[in-house]
Amino acid sequence: MAINRRQFLGSLGGVAAGLTIGDPFAESAQGVQQLSALTQKGGAGPPAEVALSMYQERSGVKIVMTPVPWEAQFEKTMVEFIGKSTSFDVLSANHGWSGAMYRFFEDLEPYVRKYNVDGKPFPKNAWEAGKWKGRRIGLPFRLGTSGLLYYRKDLYEKKGLSVPNTMEELLKNAEALTSPKENVYGFGSQLGGDPNSFLDVQCWHLPYGGRFLKDPDQEELAPFDPHGELLIKILKAWKEMLDKGWMPQGVLTWGILDVLTAFQQGLIAQAMMFSPRVTLVEDPTKSKVAGKVGYSLLFTKIPAKNSIGPRGDKGDGWNFGINQWISDERKDAAFKAVQFMVSREAQLAAAIKAANGPSRIDVLEDPQFQKIYPAWKPLREGLETFHSGVSVPEQPKISKMVSDRIANVLLGREKPEDAVKAAWKEMDGIMKEAKKG
Repeated sequence: MAINRRQFLGSLGGVAAGLTIGDPFAESAQGVQQLSALTQKGGAGPPAEVALSMYQERSGVKIVMTPVPWEAQFEKTMVEFIGKSTSFDVLSANHGWSGAMYRFFEDLEPYVRKYNVDGKPFPKNAWEAGKWKGRRIGLPFRLGTSGLLYYRKDLYEKKGLSVPNTMEELLKNAEALTSPKENVYGFGSQLGGDPNSFLDVQCWHLPYGGRFLKDPDQEELAPFDPHGELLIKILKAWKEMLDKGWMPQGVLTWGILDVLTAFQQGLIAQAMMFSPRVTLVEDPTKSKVAGKVGYSLLFTKIPAKNSIGPRGDKGDGWNFGINQWISDERKDAAFKAVQFMVSREAQLAAAIKAANGPSRIDVLEDPQFQKIYPAWKPLREGLETFHSGVSVPEQPKISKMVSDRIANVLLGREKPEDAVKAAWKEMDGIMKEAKKG
């Protein structure tokens, strides 16, 4: 039976995450005919477009989407917020940006309480990642682990290799898989600078229990010994793979799409990528290695003697929220759209059609999703040890500084020990300065 726009808007509560929405809230959304959303070019952008287009079709509210590259999205979003711009109603924040942006998003916690939003369909850690200092900046739309290991299972079988449990084992695999004759490198990573280099180093650091800042509040620097010492070990491993030709020299300029393309084309035999890219790797129209890939969390069975703290898997994702500078009427309308984006229907469609990492457990466990997503088991496991990494307001400064130090090491300008000691000193200064403010 067809439903009209009024019925659709009034029924959204049942569709999305257990929401119960009364008539006044539904009515308030009907006075707004158009909403604007700042989205991402690539990555979370196409899935958001799928979900928002569905909402537009159902509700009759026109959604104008403006995509920007991931590398420029933080700056663009902050410019809008600091300038108190009302150009965009719906915006998103990566988990790592929460501390920097929480003051500018409308606090959705009153909406959550008033309209009985149920967080149970979402992994607990991911649901909590939508808040910073008690303020809910958004609802979880895109979710995954950045520390998912993609490996050529056909080449593993051919060479008798096993999934690596430690970084030493990964390096041995990288050496064995490298074949200049066949133009295949053993490993690839997005080491082209900020923010990607910082993201990848956290993916190696967290499973061993490494932290840059002390959990849970991230208000103090983690002790250099053992956390900085672990970082030195990681940078030495990366430098060794680069110097010995197990990684292509091009990784020093690579971003997220470069790693994906290299893996799809068979140039690299192991890679660490954000989990939603699995469907792109398995698409035979885009990937030469479709059907030949295995998936695992990075370093799943680290010996206890090598761990320095509780395991974490670098969880990553996007919360969609509301611009606090727009009118109350527009906030209500924008919440309707965001609410629909996290519904089971929208989440399943975005996952199947646009490689989204679903934020809902019922979609992760849906047979339709599991059929197209062979990495669902390690993804589900990773969500249990989900850690957002550095998320404080100073995160952009720390990310840029650490990424620059990583580049210095890989280019041979600094020794790993010197670079990490300098980074720890700079981070200490950044955090102390933040306390003064």
